[in-house]
Amino acid sequence: MSRPSVAELANLPVFASLSEAELRAAARLFTLRRFPRDAVVATAGERLEVFNFILSGSIQFFWRDEDDRLMKLGLEGPGGHFADVTLGGEPILMSIVAVEDLRVASIPMSELRALLLRHPQLGIGLLLDVVARLRRVLQTTRSLTMEDVYARVVKLLEARAVEVDGRRVVDVTHAEIGHRVGATREMVGRLLRDLTRGGYVKAARGRVTLLRKLPPRW
Repeated sequence: MSRPSVAELANLPVFASLSEAELRAAARLFTLRRFPRDAVVATAGERLEVFNFILSGSIQFFWRDEDDRLMKLGLEGPGGHFADVTLGGEPILMSIVAVEDLRVASIPMSELRALLLRHPQLGIGLLLDVVARLRRVLQTTRSLTMEDVYARVVKLLEARAVEVDGRRVVDVTHAEIGHRVGATREMVGRLLRDLTRGGYVKAARGRVTLLRKLPPRW
């Protein structure tokens, strides 16, 4: 059974306050786990027995409804963690997939709770991180509930646009946009066709080029 190194734990923001001796003791509580790209790491409704800190790679949170419609939520990369919502034994609320080859440091929930009691500063750091994540989730929820689909599409395109040869472009498919904003692929296609006819964008396979400022309303 392999374990994360002391240096790897030290690179995790939550553990930055521990001394080297404390890190060595903590490292013995963890196991190193690996997941290949596209592996489903957890499924909504599961009760997870371990808490996972991401050492390398990244994950995608997502929901899938009864009609198999998918909505992608936040990404989490090195230094992040998952399963915080299951600390009290509750089932996890979101499914998780590895979007890159993933390495995590895993610790049993009971051991983590004991570790937080021994080092209260870890609990404060973890609490602040969870609060920051909650704020991001609330901002996303506000966007999904208070803005229409068009506004969410515009916000996504503006946020992800990068300059290529003097043009602002977004490498994204209709399906990906739909997953991100909670809309069907067909709805996204209709919006982009209207914007194309208006001369606002040029939509090719897997790429949207922004030709001029997008209108505030559809």
